[in-house]
Amino acid sequence: MRKYSELVRRFFWAIFLVLIMQIGKNITLPGFPLTTGSGNYSIVNQFLSSVTGGNFSRPTIFTLGIGPYMTGLIIWTTISMIDTDRINNISERNRSFFQKLIIIVFASVQAFVVILRFRNMMDKSYFNNLSDLKIMIVNIIILVAGAMLVSWLADVNCQKGIGAQMIFVIPGLIGNLPGMLVSGHEKINVEMWMLVVLFGITLIYLLITLFLYKSELRIFIERTGIDNTFSHSYIPIRLLTAGAMPFMFALTIFSIPPLLLLIPGIANTWFSNFLVYFFAFDRIEGILMYGLVIFLLGLGFSFINVRPHDIAKNLKNSGDYIFGIPPGEKTEKYFKQKLYRISFVGNSYLVLVSLIPLLIGLKISLIGNLAFYFGSLTMLIVILDNLIQEIRFIFSKKQYDIF
Repeated sequence: MRKYSELVRRFFWAIFLVLIMQIGKNITLPGFPLTTGSGNYSIVNQFLSSVTGGNFSRPTIFTLGIGPYMTGLIIWTTISMIDTDRINNISERNRSFFQKLIIIVFASVQAFVVILRFRNMMDKSYFNNLSDLKIMIVNIIILVAGAMLVSWLADVNCQKGIGAQMIFVIPGLIGNLPGMLVSGHEKINVEMWMLVVLFGITLIYLLITLFLYKSELRIFIERTGIDNTFSHSYIPIRLLTAGAMPFMFALTIFSIPPLLLLIPGIANTWFSNFLVYFFAFDRIEGILMYGLVIFLLGLGFSFINVRPHDIAKNLKNSGDYIFGIPPGEKTEKYFKQKLYRISFVGNSYLVLVSLIPLLIGLKISLIGNLAFYFGSLTMLIVILDNLIQEIRFIFSKKQYDIF
């Protein structure tokens, strides 16, 4: 029973923190009705709620979910990739401060967008005749405070729970899957035969995605001073190097430019026509732009996850090398070439999974919904795989005793 104690404790912590998250994202902001319609934002609401663990169907204190936290984490990770003494010598306290500062900035921007989107649903009499600006500021402050509280919950779960910050996404992903099929792209009536076909498609997709996710390129390295059969170690690079992160951020980025149409004076201009054509899911141009966003994000996250510069530097410092490749810049260039090739294949798969249903969905509405359905399934695969690996680590470390 002792070997299960840590796992049970971590699961209880995770469940407790997720419960707080679920309660918070159902506490509506002051002045807003308990229920609001999704209107023209059904796609954004359904998918963003799933991938962030928040609630974009109505403004609540945890509407932003872990979106700002993940954005801050990724941006700081990117900054830390700059190999300079000024970055490397930053203390943990300062690292935490700058990361929280980034979270506040992005949470403020997202909070402003949320309030702007739902401003027509607000009951202004609730605020005793306060000006619109003051009402907006009050709600933005509440949303930012909620995002910072979610960030704290994520940090606590990383230390005491299981599943890190992504554990907060699982309930939303599972809960919103049925809704995406019905109203993800266009509201439809799902019949029994459709569910049977969908089950078969889902099973095939899961098998293919699991196979690709587990596929990896192994770059063998030579270890100096070791003369045995175990000297040929390797560095693995997964085919889906970006994981499911492109799905998590693509729709957020894709939905930002259309918000510019809310600015007075932009309507009926060439710029407004550009936004309507290239940032809408009901046009081929918009679908292709969405695919481009996914591909570019996938390429960026591939380099964040693999980090060729850090790998080459660590190999050089340890004295290890790739046979036939000089250490240093040549090794880094070699890894970059390999990463470009394998990430191109992996990211192309993510793009096809998203674009083919959307393109077919221009004629058949049900197929269009699968674009977001498949994205959610991919995220579930990645999150659950990481969760399984973490559980295995907890069990395996019990096998070692300090002597």
